[in-house]
Amino acid sequence: MKNYCQKLLLFTGSLLISLTSVQAQQIPDLPALMQRAVSKDMGLANKQLDVEQSKNSRQSLSDAYLPRVSSLASYAYLNSSINASLPSSTFPILNIPIPALDGSFNMHNNTWLANVSAKALLFDGLKIGNYKKALTEKIKAQTVILENDRQDIISKVSETYDMLALLKQSKVVLDQSDKQLDAQSKIADKALSYGLITKYEHKKIEVARAQLQAKLAEYDGKRNLVLKRLEQLTGIGMDTLRLIDNNLIPYLNVVPGQDVSNRPEFAALDATDKAYNYQLKAKRNHLIPTAAAFGSVSYMNLSNLVFQNKAGTLGPNTGDVKLQMNKLQMFPAFIVGVGVKWDIFDGFESKHEIKKIKIELQQVRNKKEEAKELLSLGLIKANTDYSIANAQITAKGKEKEVSLDALHIASKEFRTGLIKPADLIAAITDSEKAELGYLETVFNQRRAAVEVYKAGGNLTIDKFK
Repeated sequence: MKNYCQKLLLFTGSLLISLTSVQAQQIPDLPALMQRAVSKDMGLANKQLDVEQSKNSRQSLSDAYLPRVSSLASYAYLNSSINASLPSSTFPILNIPIPALDGSFNMHNNTWLANVSAKALLFDGLKIGNYKKALTEKIKAQTVILENDRQDIISKVSETYDMLALLKQSKVVLDQSDKQLDAQSKIADKALSYGLITKYEHKKIEVARAQLQAKLAEYDGKRNLVLKRLEQLTGIGMDTLRLIDNNLIPYLNVVPGQDVSNRPEFAALDATDKAYNYQLKAKRNHLIPTAAAFGSVSYMNLSNLVFQNKAGTLGPNTGDVKLQMNKLQMFPAFIVGVGVKWDIFDGFESKHEIKKIKIELQQVRNKKEEAKELLSLGLIKANTDYSIANAQITAKGKEKEVSLDALHIASKEFRTGLIKPADLIAAITDSEKAELGYLETVFNQRRAAVEVYKAGGNLTIDKFK
């Protein structure tokens, strides 16, 4: 029986360990949350579709030299009445008399027509190549600037994740304060029964506990709000996110950024500059002619062609005249040729477009200079904030240590009756504020570290592994 119980306990223990291991594997870490958020973000997805749209436009330019082939098939029935009045005459050279015409005529027939034609661009005037290069640079700019959006998403997830840790550890601090007040409240009860303290002093401890309970009541609401935000960013369910159990620790070994050359904005602006230059080259070639080849083969058939008039209309002593043709067919009818188009004067349209491109190009270059100044200033600020945050962690850590020692001394002195409840409450409150202040400082230091990475254009998911 004893061996059976031991085996049962071992089996239960191993089962619990396995379940705990499986559960731990299901809890997403910070890099996994970031990757999910990047994959889920609709704004980023739409910008990636813009890149695909630009690639499609570039491919359409590449297809400009492919031939265009079209076909036509049609049927028509013609029925027409004609009124004519012509004097008699003689056909030149042959002296064949032509009788006078005076009256109405009627004509009807069936018409069948089929045609296959093809055309192909032979020479584009050196425009398509430059436009393709411009679109290639535009795609580079669109692709590079996506990194800015990714870094913003990573920053948001990091902040939300750290907020969970801040709330959890703040609750630990508040729980400790609650236990201390509970223990000291029992001592105060005895002191009141012995007449060592007044009821007013005793009430102060009750008020302090009520205020602490109000702070604890806020915890669940704030945590649910942060979890909801994380669910919105990542698409992971609340039940899974509630399993996250992270702690706040300072970021170590963060090397302050030295320049902003890695920022996506610069690469994007450089690519945009090149794109405008290629557009400018294309527009300056507007006077170069374009050439194209074309050809077609046709089939035409006129059937049941009837032409008739009333008596007397073809001259005197003539009755009704009716001319009829069973079929008139033309096939094949070939056309093959080469055409050249030269825009000699386009009403200064190209001139205005060139001027517009030059203005937009200068605007891009101005933005590059402005971005360099602003981003460099942002990098200096991020480095300064990070240095200050590190210094504050040291100071807040010392403050927390001192306030905790003061609380231990105050607790001992309260038990021996050397201080009043108000002094003890002040010591507990000071210790609580110091610990919460330290946690908030660590949170801010982590935010400052993220900003240093962003300011240098180096904020990637790998930084959090």
